[in-house]
Amino acid sequence: MRIGMLEHYNIRTEKLAETVRFYTEVLGFRNGPRPGNPPPHTGAWLFNAEGVPVVHVTAINRNDPERMKWVNDYLGHRDPDSLKGSGSIDHVAFAGEGYDEMVERCRAQGVPVRERLVAALNLRQLFLTDPNGISIELNFREA
Repeated sequence: MRIGMLEHYNIRTEKLAETVRFYTEVLGFRNGPRPGNPPPHTGAWLFNAEGVPVVHVTAINRNDPERMKWVNDYLGHRDPDSLKGSGSIDHVAFAGEGYDEMVERCRAQGVPVRERLVAALNLRQLFLTDPNGISIELNFREA
């Protein structure tokens, strides 16, 4: 089992256009494709100069119960009023190796873990929460 490089961080925001504009116009990232053909205006993947989608942005709309339910079901519940400053960071993702070992390790340590398969990317994911309430995503691209 090994946890490798930081892959991306995810921002949950009510300011999608402004966030995309900042990362593209100020930092020079490129707004690129997201897997699975998600609906427009629900988020963005922002790619660095090396072509890596290092910032994921998830749009929320507190006046759209259907959207809020989807986001909360997919990423976990967050109070929209908490999304200020660093509270806007939804999760941090790392590359991982040894999926089964990590699941066993979490269970042995009593750490709840959510498992997800992203078939379009041939990717298995684990989501856990650190003692500070920070969501950690672990991505496994093993054969």
